[in-house]
Amino acid sequence: WCSLRTRGSAGGILVGANANLFTLTPGELLDFSISVMLFNKVIGFAFKLIVVYGSPYEEGKQAFIDELHKVMGSWQGPMMIGGDFNLVRSINVKNNGIVNFKWLDLFNYWVSKWRLIELELRNRKFTWTNNQENLIMARIDRVFLSTGLEVAFPLARVKALDRIPSDHSPLLVDMGDNMYYGKKRFRFEK
Repeated sequence: WCSLRTRGSAGGILVGANANLFTLTPGELLDFSISVMLFNKVIGFAFKLIVVYGSPYEEGKQAFIDELHKVMGSWQGPMMIGGDFNLVRSINVKNNGIVNFKWLDLFNYWVSKWRLIELELRNRKFTWTNNQENLIMARIDRVFLSTGLEVAFPLARVKALDRIPSDHSPLLVDMGDNMYYGKKRFRFEK
């Protein structure tokens, strides 16, 4: 297990792995992320897992974006990065349509620069709600793969689970090695 403490009512990350299946080697514990190396004992495959909790506050968003670039630059092998980014990638993933285009553009630039592939969430449009009378919903929880990890696990999928009692929907990643999802996806590599 590795953990990052909360800051007031925000943040906090817990990363763990089944010791029968994985060897977990702690990596960097930064302000908004935890990095670990996971070695799958069954198939002999290692990859970096980065779990994030992006700043929910305007004044911390640039520091979060900077940290995203830092963690990506420290490893060239296969990796998965996911969590609560507290950022949206487009106007249509927030029900009220109010977005800050500066952060949207910087987030999309980060995805493009590092050639990340987002696992498409097919069973839910939004992953977070404010749970208030003036309801706001957005997709701020995401999972990205490097091309190296996507090549090794081309059937990887993500599914949102029920969010009770949280305001977030937990995301379950299935690497897809024993499931059939229909036609194999075709895509050009960036």
